[in-house]
Amino acid sequence: MGTALIQCEIYSKALMMQTSVSVIMPQDVKRNEKIKTLYLLHGYHGNHKDWIRYSSIERYVEDRRMAVIMPEVNNGYYANMENGLDYFTYVADELPHIMESMFPLSKKREDRYIAGLSMGGYGAFKIAAKRPQKFSKAISLSGSVNIITIRDISRKEDHKDYFSAVFGHDETSYKKHDLYHLFSKLVKLKNHPQFYMACGTEDFLYQDNEDFYNFLAEQGFDVYYETSSGAHTWAFWDDYIEKAISWLFDSTLI
Repeated sequence: MGTALIQCEIYSKALMMQTSVSVIMPQDVKRNEKIKTLYLLHGYHGNHKDWIRYSSIERYVEDRRMAVIMPEVNNGYYANMENGLDYFTYVADELPHIMESMFPLSKKREDRYIAGLSMGGYGAFKIAAKRPQKFSKAISLSGSVNIITIRDISRKEDHKDYFSAVFGHDETSYKKHDLYHLFSKLVKLKNHPQFYMACGTEDFLYQDNEDFYNFLAEQGFDVYYETSSGAHTWAFWDDYIEKAISWLFDSTLI
């Protein structure tokens, strides 16, 4: 029993550079065993070590026979930036291929999940919506589910130029990054991923999460939503990533 924590430096063709990935793996993988995989995404200002440093993620998955892959995207919003690097292609397409070549990971859709907090919650839902054939379940904790809110916050904090570098300069360029638009397209397809959302009632993104949950429910998506007292903090995310991992494995919550 037990898990191994592996720090990887890999070359990404999509990013055209070396980049870091933290990996949690069961250390007693059996011969011919294929491990379920959770891609776990960091938030704005974060990096690939955040979940290891600030949560008990390693302990939560210890008995789950599951690998956790934690990439780094800087502040790139898991997007192919308008002026910058192709982080969406890296995380959604290239990274699973690399990780499944390096480690004994299952390539089955039903064994592949994606989750994240804040910016990473946005990234997890965006990737699941655009690659539904790859991921069976997606988790967003305090997700930045409305990019217009993020745009407005960025402008107040004088980050306008950086936001534009990621998402573009106008409503037309925003559209391809907008979760409402992406999920409106996804609803027309069959075999949607299942979704889990959680947000604290004191979080500055709480109303955005309420609105997006209502939108998903109205569209008929399979979405499980939890709220409780809490802000945009690691105390909330540590609590709810444990709950979300239970959701991954507990069919009574689906």
